[in-house]
Amino acid sequence: MLSCLSIIDRKLSVKYNIVPIEEKKDSILCIASRFNKGEVDNLEILLNKRVVIEEVSIEELNEKRIEVFKSYERIKILEKIELLNQYKLNIHLENSIENKSPIIEIMDLIIEHAIVEKCSDIHIEGIEREVVVKIRIDGSLKELCRLNKEYQQKIISRIKVLSNLDYTVKNIPQDSRFTYIYNSKNIDIRVATTPTVYGEKIVLRILDKNNVDYTKEGIGLYGEDVIKVNKLLSQPSGLILSVGPTGCGKSSTIYTFLKYLMNEEINIITIEDPVEYKIEGINQININEEAGLDFNEGLKAILRLDPDVLMLGEIRSLDTATTAIRASITGRKVFSTIHTSDSPSTIYRLLDMGVENYLISSGVIGIISQRLVRKLCDCKRKKKDYIELYDEVIEYYEPVGCEKCNDGYIGRVAIFEILILNQKLKEGINKNKSLDELREIAKEGGMVTLKEAMKKAVLEGKTSIDEVYKNIMTIGD
Repeated sequence: MLSCLSIIDRKLSVKYNIVPIEEKKDSILCIASRFNKGEVDNLEILLNKRVVIEEVSIEELNEKRIEVFKSYERIKILEKIELLNQYKLNIHLENSIENKSPIIEIMDLIIEHAIVEKCSDIHIEGIEREVVVKIRIDGSLKELCRLNKEYQQKIISRIKVLSNLDYTVKNIPQDSRFTYIYNSKNIDIRVATTPTVYGEKIVLRILDKNNVDYTKEGIGLYGEDVIKVNKLLSQPSGLILSVGPTGCGKSSTIYTFLKYLMNEEINIITIEDPVEYKIEGINQININEEAGLDFNEGLKAILRLDPDVLMLGEIRSLDTATTAIRASITGRKVFSTIHTSDSPSTIYRLLDMGVENYLISSGVIGIISQRLVRKLCDCKRKKKDYIELYDEVIEYYEPVGCEKCNDGYIGRVAIFEILILNQKLKEGINKNKSLDELREIAKEGGMVTLKEAMKKAVLEGKTSIDEVYKNIMTIGD
């Protein structure tokens, strides 16, 4: 690790447009995309060493900056947390770093680390003698650090105070949210607590809209998928469903569609549980079941508000499904989500709920099933082997791991299965065709299955075979 990074931190690196890459006894080698003699002189005074500059492109510089500072900053954060972890809870305020209590500092460090690393969740859970802090990066949960057991309730009380929860209640689950300010940006954090045998567990979901690109390309739609989506969005009315497991990006997909459709001539209303991302220009409503405002009652209410486009956070019951479909039949464009394994099985899920065949074939125009798979880093390694899932020998890539990635992966990419209900499929629904028959009709109509879409991503080196097995059902295939 370069000792000069304690002086040339990330901010200074950006200011002077350089990144240190090698440190010797009397000199430091830095790369830069542009520099001047005055800046180099200033750095030599700061470092008390000769600075040697090697010119590179701005792309190379930015990539190297991420690689160099990521591991360094992670280590420094963990060192700070460990230092704070050694404090006693009854220490005087002035003895703490930056004049904050250890509890506040630890939580600030954990939350800021999670924001920088683009984590989706923070888990804080007690075990017999310690408190374990885990973070979810690119869908995978990893341990960040361990804290003294005596800190557990203090940390939970701190978060409850921030999120206006009753910190005296410890035996029932609670949920709320708060806003955390980081680098002058407001970041929404959703909070959920529940009692366990080792004390309360708390999960913080980080909803940083600055990390989400609400465009078709931003959510991973390309080529034929964009053409299919554009066809669906161009329809004057109909129900479009986004389906898949929790955390697969369904809400982001629908928000993208709403932003695409948004203009001054149409009235867009959503009802959600809760509102995940606030979007200016869209009327968003939080459900409140305690006050009698559930999805169905909320949907009935917003239908009286002259909507052109409406979004229902989730279809959970027959009443809600029927109301949503009837709204689409009467001339509205409706979006919603439902938890099913793929697009064709969504039709059977609606039938199981009790929705009439003719309502499904009349109102539903498209079903988009999706998964978020981890994206392979450039350090990936090519391999050729027989893959049982595809029953053939294929060339693919496997993760390796380097300074700039997480176990060989960096970020995630969405994989889509887009089903457009054509006339033949609607007739199949009305004739009570089996699920297998509906799947065949869908494939004949141009639907690319999740399994095949993931195979394409594997062959292109975007993701690994392990990610395919993690994200699709193989039993009964």
